[in-house]
Amino acid sequence: MRLGAFQFSVASFLLVGLAGCGGGGSSTPPGPIVSTLSFPLQSAFKSFVTNGSNKSITVSGGCTGTGNRASAPANTAATFEGVAGFSAVQSLTMSLTNCTPASTAVTYTSYYDTNYIPLGFNSVGVNYGVYLTAPVVPASVTVGNTGTIGTTTLYTDSTKAVGNGRQDLSYIVEADTASTAIVNLIAKVYNSGSVLTSTEQVRYRIASTGALVPISDDIQYANTSTLHLIITYY
Repeated sequence: MRLGAFQFSVASFLLVGLAGCGGGGSSTPPGPIVSTLSFPLQSAFKSFVTNGSNKSITVSGGCTGTGNRASAPANTAATFEGVAGFSAVQSLTMSLTNCTPASTAVTYTSYYDTNYIPLGFNSVGVNYGVYLTAPVVPASVTVGNTGTIGTTTLYTDSTKAVGNGRQDLSYIVEADTASTAIVNLIAKVYNSGSVLTSTEQVRYRIASTGALVPISDDIQYANTSTLHLIITYY
């Protein structure tokens, strides 16, 4: 199966039951618990961005393989679209066993203002993304919350002479355990003709203390490709 050009989203946010049947007992698969706690998403996101992350990954679905997804701490002073703030280099590498090409490596730089609100990103030769309106990261969330974060307008490069589509980012807070939840960040990527090309769901486990840990990345391509990838972090 051919692997298309990988589209990054924004960036990339989760129990027990027993049942009897007939004359014997059997265990049901673990199920999520709906926590009643509030989770500090905004401060958790800021901490995640400032500390960075480095995770090994496994790939399943239409392709199988292994790789790494990393984000350097956002502590490099930078100016993006005239706004002062910080930047961080992020990367994804994958070695695949049943896809063409057999490997892929993507690097891009994300930019944030001084409050660590995302400004946009630059993946040279792929996309230059800009939040024309500042995204909204909720201060706190509870299980069941949904909302829109914002839209990244895409260009082919930093000159912004040629449009290349957009990414619409939203979120759903899903059940996990009594003390944690799953923040599912959903990025829908459209080409310059407003045709959906992929949907990416990045799930993070968030604790009431503000710890944020990436769990998985579900990427479903559309339009000219039916490729479906599941990236699991460990």
